[in-house]
Amino acid sequence: MGVKYSFDGDKLTEKNRTTTIASVRGNKIFAKTSYTATANIRSSKIYDGNSSTKVIANLRSGNLCSGSGSSKICKMKDIHKVIEGPGDEVKAALWWYFVK
Repeated sequence: MGVKYSFDGDKLTEKNRTTTIASVRGNKIFAKTSYTATANIRSSKIYDGNSSTKVIANLRSGNLCSGSGSSKICKMKDIHKVIEGPGDEVKAALWWYFVK
């Protein structure tokens, strides 16, 4: 299958392309270069938009899980196979919103 996306710590792009799919500023993720947050990350939880209450997913024991629970969505190693670059929580959020 191989890596299809690249994350350099600031932006998500398709492998070997320069068009920005999403950008990361601090703990917030934005679609392309928008100023409205698509998601934000606090510790191992991924929240929808600027919310600090609506948990979309979380990381547990190397798995991306639904909401605040332990219902497994996928393994982090599968996300690492699709997106190359640093960070688990950020890559999981990018995968959830822009890749899956």
